[in-house]
Amino acid sequence: MSKKRSNRVSANRGASSRRKSGSHGFSRKRERDEEFFPDQLQRKILGILASSDDPVATSDVENQCRSVGYKKKIIQQKIAELERLKFLLVRKQSMLKGSRFQAASGSVELHRDGYGFFTHDGVEDWYIRPAETQGLLNGDHMIALRVLSSNHGRAPFAVPLVLGQRGARRIVLVIEHRRQGLVSRVLANELKDRVCMPDDVLAELSEEDVVVAELGQFDLSSAVWSAELVERLGKISDAGIEVKIALHKFGISGPRDASLNVEIENIPEAVDEAAVMGRADFRDLPFVTIDGPDAKDFDDAVYIEKVENGYILYVAIADVSHYVNEHSLIDEDARKRSTSVYFPRSVIPMLPEELSAGICSLKPNQDRLVVVAKIELDSDATVIETEFFSSVIHSKQRLTYKDVDILLGESECMSDLSLAPDIYESLTNLKSLTYLLLKRRKNRGALEINARESAFLFDAQSQVSSIETQNRYFANRMIEEAMLCANVAAAEFLNDRQEPFLYRAHPEPDAAKVVKLADLLQSLGLELQLPNRPSPTDFLKILNESLDHPAVDSVQTAVLRTMNQARYTATPTGHFGLAYERYAHFTSPIRRYPDLVVHRAIKNQLGCSYDRETDIEGLGDLCSVNERKVEEAVRWTHGWLTATVAGRHVGEEHIGRIVSVASFGCFVFIEELCLEGLLHVSELGREFFSLDDGAVAFVGSDTGQVFQMGDSVQVYISQADIENGRVNLKRVYRRKGMDHVR
Repeated sequence: MSKKRSNRVSANRGASSRRKSGSHGFSRKRERDEEFFPDQLQRKILGILASSDDPVATSDVENQCRSVGYKKKIIQQKIAELERLKFLLVRKQSMLKGSRFQAASGSVELHRDGYGFFTHDGVEDWYIRPAETQGLLNGDHMIALRVLSSNHGRAPFAVPLVLGQRGARRIVLVIEHRRQGLVSRVLANELKDRVCMPDDVLAELSEEDVVVAELGQFDLSSAVWSAELVERLGKISDAGIEVKIALHKFGISGPRDASLNVEIENIPEAVDEAAVMGRADFRDLPFVTIDGPDAKDFDDAVYIEKVENGYILYVAIADVSHYVNEHSLIDEDARKRSTSVYFPRSVIPMLPEELSAGICSLKPNQDRLVVVAKIELDSDATVIETEFFSSVIHSKQRLTYKDVDILLGESECMSDLSLAPDIYESLTNLKSLTYLLLKRRKNRGALEINARESAFLFDAQSQVSSIETQNRYFANRMIEEAMLCANVAAAEFLNDRQEPFLYRAHPEPDAAKVVKLADLLQSLGLELQLPNRPSPTDFLKILNESLDHPAVDSVQTAVLRTMNQARYTATPTGHFGLAYERYAHFTSPIRRYPDLVVHRAIKNQLGCSYDRETDIEGLGDLCSVNERKVEEAVRWTHGWLTATVAGRHVGEEHIGRIVSVASFGCFVFIEELCLEGLLHVSELGREFFSLDDGAVAFVGSDTGQVFQMGDSVQVYISQADIENGRVNLKRVYRRKGMDHVR
């Protein structure tokens, strides 16, 4: 797992002024010495030395170098030079590491602009110059030499010495036609080196084909990788090609292996009476499912009863653990995936569809096996008692969030739906309970970030056509609060019984991020104080007090970025964002493996025997890593689709709003198209624009013109880079009655 970048020093910062030589500075000679970069033979020598913890016989070094074509005289000259520069010492025919020899083992992280970083166990990462990245792959493990920079504001340089385990060797290529015929191009320019496939392979392909290739050898003299064809994914213009690319790009499992078919064939289509025996029978209760209109799997159903002193909330969750045996092929496949993947136009389910959309989906008017959390709350929505049951239910109706809002009077629309009296009563009880739960949520300081949610619309040919803001209904809140109750109940139930399981943990923000947020708030004129270790209530106050500020979206985004990522862990470290001491994921075992682990732990306590996980922490790490991969893959496809939509509007003028500011320009949200693009600093005007101290605005050097977060600006879309998910904007301005663009 790579470490955080808080200590990284920018390696691209402009050179600082040279210091005078003397007792407090460096002479030019010393500066040159610091930035000494060994040539290929010297790297070979230093690599041999770095690979051994003991002194190395000089004769062994000479023999290894001669075996790859170097002459003895040249080898001896290079050894002497390295000794003079104090990288090594020669003593009694043995070679030792010198005072300037500093090396480390670590991995490579390449940047799309050609440079990279070397991550290791030390405090700061080392910068890899573009010239040094040739032949390197993202994730490569190597031993690197540390070379100090003469510019003391820059990170040290990393010089590759010994290449060990290779990173991802598969890459996505696009076939293009040029003068010399068909050639392969690396998708999105993610690898700066050229990649060439055999001519006979290219002859079988055609222009705009997208293929997966396995990298072979790297030819240092021509800076070219050889590659062999693995799979053809389709054409670059095909509907859904971005999903196929994302699966390969982020290493996510796609279609299920045929080896699972033998177990899939044994999955029943209906609940038999033998499976119901010994379970609590809740089939008479008016459970309903409430989801989005496009939901395909229904893993939760609810029923709420009003009693004399409060409410009884029933949350029924599909009993996936009944059908997925531990260590079975289906279980191992689900563990490896860890989560379902929800792309805008398709879903890669964690479980086979025979489970996720079949016997485990709580479809209306069908018996289904479930685990039920029965939660008794008083009139203030304080939990009094919780019970869990292995049960069977018979969902009475499938509702959408919009349906429920209409039926309960939260929407002005008309509805043709009719509800049985007991279902309507249950929904009104849930609505009343939700108001109480939201009040408690506010009192405990849980964060309320109303981030903008967008949805992609597709035409009859499955091509993306537009983007729209997704509606959010009060019924969303009703189900969310019910699920939160059930998740907390599961965590408390298992914690009290000391049953091993996976907590959902959300660490408090890092101090450096808090300082950065405080600076931003001050620059925006929001007089809000943040303590060194703020509580969730402090962040909630920021969100509430910025609601009427022009840069409200920017503030919400900044608060969100201040938060650390949530993860799965074996220890109850608390959930900062939700302001819970203990929290778990229990309500979605169809699409999250940690929920399945929690179900098995609960059923252990209910008398059903399951093997306890032997490495809960390791499983939590696996699920957290896979969750991050999936998030990155989905984000990448969103960028692809956004740029595709933007490409249809190139040249159009729109009024946009500046939602964030970076050193290189402003990000502008165009409400009409529901997309965001970059207005580069060079496009702000003819004068020089500099970033203010608070990094929230650009200020013109001549006119003092300001572009800051929350400002409206007239722009037009100048370029849409689909492969990189980038939308570039230019400013529209008017002078003397004429239209101008930059």
